[in-house]
Amino acid sequence: MKLLRAALAVDAAGVERAIAAFELAGVFDSAVEWEVGEPVEEPSWGQPAPLPERAEVAAYLAPQRWQEISADLAAALARLWPPNAAPDIAVREIPQRDWRTAWHEHFDLVRIPAARTIVIRPPHLAYEPSGGELVIDLAPGLAFGTGQHQSTRLALALLADALADAQPPQVLDLGTGSGILAVAAAKLGAPAVTAVDIDPLAVDAARDTARRNRVADRITIQRGSIPASRRYDLILANLTADLLQNLASELAAAASPGGRLVAAGFLTSRRAEVAAALESAGFQMLNTRTEDEWCALTAAKIPPRHDRNLC
Repeated sequence: MKLLRAALAVDAAGVERAIAAFELAGVFDSAVEWEVGEPVEEPSWGQPAPLPERAEVAAYLAPQRWQEISADLAAALARLWPPNAAPDIAVREIPQRDWRTAWHEHFDLVRIPAARTIVIRPPHLAYEPSGGELVIDLAPGLAFGTGQHQSTRLALALLADALADAQPPQVLDLGTGSGILAVAAAKLGAPAVTAVDIDPLAVDAARDTARRNRVADRITIQRGSIPASRRYDLILANLTADLLQNLASELAAAASPGGRLVAAGFLTSRRAEVAAALESAGFQMLNTRTEDEWCALTAAKIPPRHDRNLC
């Protein structure tokens, strides 16, 4: 079926009025599509995320429906904005396609060079690994972590490096999202992985990813945050700069002496403050990887020093 996209380009202050204009014209399912420029992190701890300055409020309509509401929309705009100040209505035709498979064009193979090359394969592509490559089958969904983002690729590379020489008996994936890091750890040889996330959709997605990759028997996936009753030899935390700083002490408490931490999800401009928080909590920085504006690091929990009185 042919569709038309009718859109109003407004600044942030005009978004609610644009939605109201569509509703006055009888359209109650308009969408707000923000214009995002430079990559940004999550908001500061406990603070709302800053909105971009510009957006388009759009409705997707059949041509007949557009003919029915176009005059009402124009009248609503004239009613809600001062004279000659209302946004223009931009209308264009949406190409006909099979939207059930349209997402395929946005998800290709992702290859991550590390101690062992990792390849992320979406389900619509066939791929035969070569040269010892590790393939992770991943169906893109609502949970974060598809390998398309720099922070996930950096975390996977540091994870592969950390597991190149040893398989730590206990691994924690904090904020597992799609489960991609937990699955990678299991497929790289970790015998027991705990994956946690506060989002129930992420928990479901991680379980699906574990089943797809036939490692569900080695991954315990549950809703929540850092388990309090266990110490981990490797902790994976692809979070944000603010979360890593606020959780630094808890991460240190959850790490076994000498245990490793792979921390990702922050911009290079915030590396120093993330490292400082982790060092204050008892970690020692080992190495750093960067890609574009994004950064990830590996740290080790400093074992406690037992001083003895000498006679």
